[in-house]
Amino acid sequence: MLIVDDNVSYTERMVEILSEDFQSVRFYTAASFEDAVPFIDSIDLQVAMLDINLPGKSGIDLLNYIKNNKKPCRVIMITNQAFDSYRRKCLELGAEHFLDKTSDFEKIPVLLAEMLEN
Repeated sequence: MLIVDDNVSYTERMVEILSEDFQSVRFYTAASFEDAVPFIDSIDLQVAMLDINLPGKSGIDLLNYIKNNKKPCRVIMITNQAFDSYRRKCLELGAEHFLDKTSDFEKIPVLLAEMLEN
């Protein structure tokens, strides 16, 4: 699983929390589009969790990159920018889930379990 967010403390906390429930999952983190691309290109990722607001290119650009390169990676968008326009765009581009960091945090382990089973 790849977690892409420019807030390093957030990604560290997310890995710490998820590692407890998903001990067999290998977690990778990146802070930008540019940092994430090598993981996407070289690792057979099952799931990527992408923030929208990244330095340089956005998480939406990264979602496009994943889908345009026909990677089998499933995508969860998680953001503080939980506007309906972003939600529609991300779901249209192929994200399976669009979550608000503030209010949907507790949904992540449940969604990840479902995504890893299928």
